[in-house]
Amino acid sequence: VDIETKSLSLDHTSKIEASTAGTGDAGSITIPDAEEVDLDRNSSISTAVNPGAVGNGGNVDIKTRSLTLTNNSEITSSTAGDGDAGNITLRAEQVTIQEGSQVSATTSTVTDTDTDRGKGGNIKIIEANRFEATDGGNVRTTTEGNKQAGNITLEVRDDITLAGAGSGLFANTTRDSSGDGGNIFVDPRTVTIRDGAKIAVDSQGQGKGGNIELQAGTLTLDNQAELSAETASNQGGNITLTIDELLFLRRNSKISTTAGTAQAGGDGGNITINAPFIIGIRQEDSDITANAFEGNGGNINITTQGIIGLEFRENLTPLSDITASSEFGVDGTVNINAPQIDPSRGLSELPTDVIDVSQLIEKNLCAAGEGSEFIATGRGGLPISPNETLNPNATWDDWRITEQPQTRIRKRRSRSRQHQLQINQPQTNKPKPKQIVEAQGWVIGANGEVILTAHPVIVTPKGTWLHQVDCPMLHQTFK
Repeated sequence: VDIETKSLSLDHTSKIEASTAGTGDAGSITIPDAEEVDLDRNSSISTAVNPGAVGNGGNVDIKTRSLTLTNNSEITSSTAGDGDAGNITLRAEQVTIQEGSQVSATTSTVTDTDTDRGKGGNIKIIEANRFEATDGGNVRTTTEGNKQAGNITLEVRDDITLAGAGSGLFANTTRDSSGDGGNIFVDPRTVTIRDGAKIAVDSQGQGKGGNIELQAGTLTLDNQAELSAETASNQGGNITLTIDELLFLRRNSKISTTAGTAQAGGDGGNITINAPFIIGIRQEDSDITANAFEGNGGNINITTQGIIGLEFRENLTPLSDITASSEFGVDGTVNINAPQIDPSRGLSELPTDVIDVSQLIEKNLCAAGEGSEFIATGRGGLPISPNETLNPNATWDDWRITEQPQTRIRKRRSRSRQHQLQINQPQTNKPKPKQIVEAQGWVIGANGEVILTAHPVIVTPKGTWLHQVDCPMLHQTFK
């Protein structure tokens, strides 16, 4: 089925399906170049191998700018026959899966003894900028038989958000199966998993758990979020995290490769974390575990510059723990590779001798001050004391000589001519009033009285036998 359109909308249980019920492969569904594809209210795009058929499921290939699945809508590839489920490839800038909708590739059985069925298909979501699975929206590969569940690959440039119970990425096996869980690879800039959402490669049957490989700038797990590669009775899968900036665990979140959740055998899987910083809250019970029941505990290898809020403990506690224990087997190992920081490294040892401050004072002040000078110019000066504040209302007098505009020169010449005319006019013989000025000095009169003068008095000082000691005199004295 090839659909060429710019906009595709399916609503109210609408379907596009390619299936086989006989011998031969099911057909494929292709939407090569659409602006938007919307599925709402139980609508679906699917390929299937029906019960009794012999053949593989067809592939689903969609390329669009925006892909939205809402209200229990589905894009599926399934097999209930002898063939493998088809693969699903989604190329979209924005992918939104919400409200119980899913993208799935599954194998199923008809009866309890009918377990020899095909392998689950693979799901790839590539060339995306953002991916969101919320309110039960999920991407899932599942096997109910003896074959491995399919793999999930998300190549997203910017952000992945998984939020809400039932939301997430799942490559699991069912309880009665014997196949292994699939693998999940995620490679965005940031990953946020919160409110019960999960990335899981669990095996609830007899098979091994799958592997999770996540590469991101930052990874946040909040409010019962989980990364899980657990098994009921076989070896747990492995989790590898390569984080460029920060791994943050909050409010009862988990990273687990625990084996033997059904209190059976199986070794715990391994956890490898490379992150500059790993941060949790001590009292919030967020754990990193590789435990086992009857088998051996897994290994936890952490390379970081610092861990805050999480501590290695022998067993799980109500606090935030890092554990690799086994109930009845051999405990696993926890290796934390952090920089060996020596608090005394790079410090200089200070002398313990008491300093004689008198040796720091220059005895020959003239020699110490020779060649040094301090000049304060201008009309402002310095405050009287260090405790005195500066006056913000101080005025500035501009003493600079600048060129005067021609208009001012003409006005001055005009006033000068007016003044000359006034001088040439005859003046009346009125007595000139005496000018009163502030006293600038004083002298002693002939009768001993003090007389204030309008001009300062020049006084010739008399010699004295007490001379001021200055530097040149000291220099000549000690020659």
